[in-house]
Amino acid sequence: MEKILEIKDYSDFEEYSGMEGFEIITTEQSIKLTIDSQQQCCENWGYFWCNDDPQDFIGSTLLDVTLTDDALNEAHLKDNNIDPSVDLNSISFEGSIMFVNIETSIGTLQFVAYNNHNGYYGHTARVECKQLNHTDSL
Repeated sequence: MEKILEIKDYSDFEEYSGMEGFEIITTEQSIKLTIDSQQQCCENWGYFWCNDDPQDFIGSTLLDVTLTDDALNEAHLKDNNIDPSVDLNSISFEGSIMFVNIETSIGTLQFVAYNNHNGYYGHTARVECKQLNHTDSL
């Protein structure tokens, strides 16, 4: 059983220059949730945010890592056998929000990637783990 050991909030990932987000360290892997934090022109760059207290999930069992689109259509993804790490053309993931669900033995820990921009600049958001490797432009 894969346990969550630590959840870190990073302002700069060493291996990803100019990326911010969270790292979830488990007994089996390091889950990275990152977004490009470089300002372009006069816009505000994006960020990862969590409404829950991530520390409440330390010690819980990791069950899965999933993406949910901005309309919260996770059921649509599963019902239609869509792998969000491979085929996003058939659903709407474009826009400025990406939801990442960390499914645990005590409930869902949800992270949200936002990008507050002027309608022109996009920022790269990534989810990297054993369960899912996904890159999107928000």
